[in-house]
Amino acid sequence: MSAPVFATFGCRLNAYETQAMTDLTRQAGWAAHDIVVTAEIEGPVEVGHIYSSGKIGNELARISVTEYVPNNRFGFHVVMPNGWELDWLISVSADGQGAKVDRKGRIAKMPWYQTPFLLIVATIGPIFERRLAKKMKADIENAD
Repeated sequence: MSAPVFATFGCRLNAYETQAMTDLTRQAGWAAHDIVVTAEIEGPVEVGHIYSSGKIGNELARISVTEYVPNNRFGFHVVMPNGWELDWLISVSADGQGAKVDRKGRIAKMPWYQTPFLLIVATIGPIFERRLAKKMKADIENAD
């Protein structure tokens, strides 16, 4: 099952800013709704690291890093309490004087009885992704 939702935008990145994209705890600020992301494993990002994510007081999603190539690609898999599973990939490529950042996601799994939501995701998903892309770009470009 695959329902792609994606946003692509260009911005100038330095090494710190590229690294900021792989900080899942920072990505909570880019989400469409208020969530908290907490690292379950200390240390620098690497494949296999686990995070928890969600609204405080609710059951949390589990996030695992599935791919990490510094300054190039960052992938993670999300297992949500409602049975949905999402795969996300953020990749960076040279684009003139800056860099092009692609953030792509797909629904990897969902309960069969929720498949009508695919139409809703296809319809409103891009709206949320554009908002996230704007927040992400502003945050990365304004990083100290």
